[in-house]
Amino acid sequence: NIVRNNFDLKGAGVKVGIISDSYNYNTRFVDEAPVNISNGDLPGTGNPDGNTLPINVLKESIFRSSDEGRAMAQIVHDVAPKSEIAFRTGFIDANDFALGIVQLQQAGCKVIVDDVTYITEPFFTDGVVANAVDYVAWQGVSYFSAAGNFGGKSYQSTFNPAPTPPGKTGFAHNFGGGDRFQKVSLQKGDYTIVMQWEDNIYSKDATGTQNDLDIYLVDDVGNVLVGYNRNNINRDPIEVLPISVKTASAVANIMVVRAQGSVNVKFKYIVFSGEMKIEEFKSDSSTIVGQANAAGAIAVAAMRFNKSQPFAVETFSSIGGTTV
Repeated sequence: NIVRNNFDLKGAGVKVGIISDSYNYNTRFVDEAPVNISNGDLPGTGNPDGNTLPINVLKESIFRSSDEGRAMAQIVHDVAPKSEIAFRTGFIDANDFALGIVQLQQAGCKVIVDDVTYITEPFFTDGVVANAVDYVAWQGVSYFSAAGNFGGKSYQSTFNPAPTPPGKTGFAHNFGGGDRFQKVSLQKGDYTIVMQWEDNIYSKDATGTQNDLDIYLVDDVGNVLVGYNRNNINRDPIEVLPISVKTASAVANIMVVRAQGSVNVKFKYIVFSGEMKIEEFKSDSSTIVGQANAAGAIAVAAMRFNKSQPFAVETFSSIGGTTV
């Protein structure tokens, strides 16, 4: 408040674009936006502070959503009450998300912020969303993206071939000392683990990967507990491992297998949901990927409002440093 009032820095003349799930999707249940406007949390007709320019909604969500975009708009309005605000959903798909970034820039936004993560966007190269971010940054937009809440729950290495357990073809990754099993502990709940490797991407280059890597959850002798793996040859270099732990906790192992191909590719897996702890062979690798990792983006860590003296990033905030 002191800076804003003493220097008259209230955001006038700067349009801010917000990309999230939805702005006012839940109007069919209860229309909360007019209440936010009347109490000064949002601009629009009836704002008690004279900030009557309504939010420009370029595209609303078509899926059931939480209106987190409106919450973000409230924060923007608190910081810069004279700024014009535009909203655009980013929850359709990655291509539509990228289109929305460009549309906000074309609508005059000089600042764009998002809190979206697409787990299928490439880890080791810039995908369609990251390219859109770099484009608008080149046009003079300041782009801010949520780093993510995935902490250090990731492993990255170059594939190191070792014999597979009985019943599996190809080669298993040697995590170290000939060990093909990486011990992990899991709490009760649902998990989404995504593994990608550095190779051609069919959906981007029309030339698919020539190596097929698979990821499994196995017991201590290599018996598969979970693993829904596909043939990736000439497709995208990605595997998704969903896990559901019904007990209070579980201990198991991650096993990575190269089923086809001959190149020792760089690969990474990230635990995008679920509280999995990597118990051995930790690589301390990054979990910031996609547009948050783009050269034109500023990735924003998670920090509690009451941990500012000194500044302390939350332990679950994603770690940067993914080289593309």
